[in-house]
Amino acid sequence: MDFTAVIIVPAIFYFVYKIFEALIRRRERILMIEKLDFSNLQTLPSAEAFNVLDYMPNKRFSGLRAGLLLAGMGIGLITAWGLTVALYPTIASLKTGLGGDFYNFRNMFQAIYLAAPACFGGIGLIISYIIEQKARK
Repeated sequence: MDFTAVIIVPAIFYFVYKIFEALIRRRERILMIEKLDFSNLQTLPSAEAFNVLDYMPNKRFSGLRAGLLLAGMGIGLITAWGLTVALYPTIASLKTGLGGDFYNFRNMFQAIYLAAPACFGGIGLIISYIIEQKARK
């Protein structure tokens, strides 16, 4: 049975509904803004009083953070590749005979290629944090 009509028709109605809802909300917001009273607003501070650079994070260690993050992700990719090369001959033998096990192991490799760079990248950021804390003391 073809389920495309079952999927397409509700999707069309959903998006048409969302378009009308957005238009109505916009009109309601405009009415609410018109009802606001702006007579008791204070004067805005001058540009000299508000310095944007005071609120920017310290960019002194941004190169270190990015470098260690990328290095950690690279080590993670190399580790994932090494695991794949080491485990694949054993798992490839499961392709014949046991049916669905090879599919599950193939999905495991996909998870390794996502998890290893993420873990090693996180370790790289932890190392950069430790280095920053030692440099600030």
